[in-house]
Amino acid sequence: MNGNLWEELWSQEDGNALLTYLERFYRLKSHAIDLLKEKGVVRVCDAACGYGGFSLALASNGFEVYSFDVAPSAAGFTRMGLEHYGFDGSRVKTADILATGYPDGFFDGVVANSVLDHMCVADAKRALTELCRITKPGGLIWVALDRPEEDDRSLPHEILDDGSIRYTAGNRRGMLLHPYDRSEALRLLEGFELVYVQPDPQEEQVFLFRNPPRGGQVDR
Repeated sequence: MNGNLWEELWSQEDGNALLTYLERFYRLKSHAIDLLKEKGVVRVCDAACGYGGFSLALASNGFEVYSFDVAPSAAGFTRMGLEHYGFDGSRVKTADILATGYPDGFFDGVVANSVLDHMCVADAKRALTELCRITKPGGLIWVALDRPEEDDRSLPHEILDDGSIRYTAGNRRGMLLHPYDRSEALRLLEGFELVYVQPDPQEEQVFLFRNPPRGGQVDR
């Protein structure tokens, strides 16, 4: 991912304001979180954690949480937010989703919320390969893809060959957004055993799938 771009964006954020935004994630209840618990997930990674909303949601629901983001400022916000609520912030680091640095099979589960849709399709597939590598065989991976809003399409942009939007002006200049519909999202996850698919994706699409056993990896 473009670390310089994301660092430029995150470094402009107000940490105190982000703490206010975090409140809704504290002890957040969702079907996906319940499923992670039911399936025995304990150690979980919040991939490309942003300001740490899902890191806090997972930590406050009893998971052992590790987090990373390509932007040092975002990692710092996540660390600050976790510690503000009394959780361990030492397991937050700066890393790229294409090369996380974690050992093979280190996690029971991984969460990637609004991440893959900010990459070109080829890189999204590479990111999925890396997330599978760091998840134990049979572990769970939770992917959420945002639904683009009208504003997302009205800002100055160009369309790349794979259908991704690359913004060409303003504070999003250089940012990618790939507007997945349901059929394209399912193609991206083709070959994985889907455990849960959000039935009514009004704002975002949520998928929970099982990591294949070693030797049975999906060909990306």
